[in-house]
Amino acid sequence: MRVADAAALVPVSLAERMAGLEAEGGPTGADWVAALPHLLADVLEEWSLEVDGPAMAGQCALVLPVRGPEGRAALKLGWPHAEAEGEHLALRAWDGRSAVRLLGADPRRTVLLLELLTTQDLTDLWDEEAVAVVAGLYADLHMAPLPQVPSLAPWIWQILSRPAAERLPRQVVEQARSTLRSVEGGQVRLLHGDLHYANVLSDGTDWVAIDPKPVNGHPAWEVAPLLWNRAEEMGTGASLRWSVRRRVDIACAVAGFDEEVVRPVCALREVVNAVRAVEDGDQDRVSLAISLVKALGS
Repeated sequence: MRVADAAALVPVSLAERMAGLEAEGGPTGADWVAALPHLLADVLEEWSLEVDGPAMAGQCALVLPVRGPEGRAALKLGWPHAEAEGEHLALRAWDGRSAVRLLGADPRRTVLLLELLTTQDLTDLWDEEAVAVVAGLYADLHMAPLPQVPSLAPWIWQILSRPAAERLPRQVVEQARSTLRSVEGGQVRLLHGDLHYANVLSDGTDWVAIDPKPVNGHPAWEVAPLLWNRAEEMGTGASLRWSVRRRVDIACAVAGFDEEVVRPVCALREVVNAVRAVEDGDQDRVSLAISLVKALGS
């Protein structure tokens, strides 16, 4: 494929989303998008692949249906950044168990060849059913830690020590620190890291996880995305509190987790989200985080 033809496959939405993003030790989002057509053309030739459908844009990746010597697959070209570094390691460890199957990888260029899935995710399912589907994946995904994957606790401590944390209610931050201390020496497993309704797709028969941001940490950390995603469906006030508790109840029942551990760890993760939102100037996300913390603890 010519570079000019490859350039036509890069969605405008991806270029707009990547503009202004920076990664420590890697290319900016804009520089990566600019180089993407050359990379795509090279990989298609090197791996003997042909584009076999319209391009799809993830948050920080270009995904293309392709056809090659082994049949149809999905080619994922990701923006090189810290969260993407361990994706191929986790996928290889899971080996298709409750996760998309990895067919090939070039980690140096953040390029993956994956099993081709449908585009059906969990965003349109009744939320309680969707929560149960996600929680049902934990048993396979939460395996022994991988030494090459970063540990969660030191990163959380670093986030909670940032100046932005001082702009949140002191009691909320202190409770988050207390929760982290209580689980820091407990069970540690390999986690998907970003397991929510849009990161679970159907393979035509079963639901499987995609797009991991793998970390080694406490399994309860995995539940919180089920609360902040599709949060608008839960309403406010008493409705929010009931819905948050209900989602946690279902996740714990399916996964066999202790709700008394999961609720404070979900609150801890929301405080981490709030600190980062303060730094980004996203007051709406700060407000959602604090509302969820209150619903989890009240």
